[in-house]
This record gives sequence, structure tokens and C-alpha cells, in this order.
Amino acid sequence: MANCVTKQQLITPHSTGRPGALLSLRFVPGPASLRSLGGGPSGFLLDVWQQFAVAEASDHRWRVASRMYEFRLLDHQERELLVYHWQPTSEFRGQDHPHLHVSAALHAQVNAVTTRAYDLDKRHLATGNVSLATVVRMLIEEFGIAPLRADWQQVLDQAT
Repeated sequence: MANCVTKQQLITPHSTGRPGALLSLRFVPGPASLRSLGGGPSGFLLDVWQQFAVAEASDHRWRVASRMYEFRLLDHQERELLVYHWQPTSEFRGQDHPHLHVSAALHAQVNAVTTRAYDLDKRHLATGNVSLATVVRMLIEEFGIAPLRADWQQVLDQAT
């Protein structure tokens, strides 16, 4: 799915090969640069960290179960703009439900004379589970990232 927007490969740096072992999927050496529809750099980077386990199903097939994810949209200086998290284990601090952080402040009028700033990067904005395919689709459709494959829609449709 990431190959719809970048040539940088997602890899599993440390794989034990044991069924049930926790595996990580990341861009190595770091976040992937994304191209704009005009062909030049977009100024955006995508960073992916997903952990999953591979297990043998009862019908002797293999299944992959996601255990956590972190999908980050960064600017050119690697500052976080959007971060989708799901980190349901005790290893991670904070909320264990799927959520979003937005690096912006919301200024809300709380009464006739007072406004209050809400830093959204400190808030855990609830989401449902978010897939990498959903994030890639958002990058193409909402942020003007150039798809690298003519069949990107079909690839993303099959993944969701």
C-alpha cells in the first residue's frame, strides 16, 4: 500500500520467524518523502510503525493480526502534523484506544467575551481503527500526493 506513494520500502528489521512473534514494520532508514501532483517534493514525509503477529489459523492458513500502529504525517523538518495511534499495550503511555493527534490549536469562543485555546496535539481525538491503506488514500485525495501506481485505487480498495 505504501508503494502507492513512495518507492521507499517498509521492512521488518528484526524477524525471528517464529509463529506468534511480534514483528515491526517500518521505513528504514526513516520517514519516506512524498511527491506532489506537480512532480516535485510535497514537503510532506510519511512515517509508519506497525507491529503485528503472524499466527497459523485453524484451517492451516496464516493470518496477520495488527498489535499496534503509528502513522505520522510530518513536514520537511520532521515535525508532526497528524499522528494516528493505536497502542493497546502497557509498553506505551497514554490512551490505548485508536486516536489522532493534530499539531494545531483550536480557538473556541466559550462565552461572549472569552476564547480558549485547545492544543489538539495534546488531545487524543477518538477514531476507529485506521489502516495504512486509509492513510495513503487520504494523502492522495486530501493532500495532493502523487500516486506512483496507475492502479492505486484498486490496491487500496483491496486492502481495506
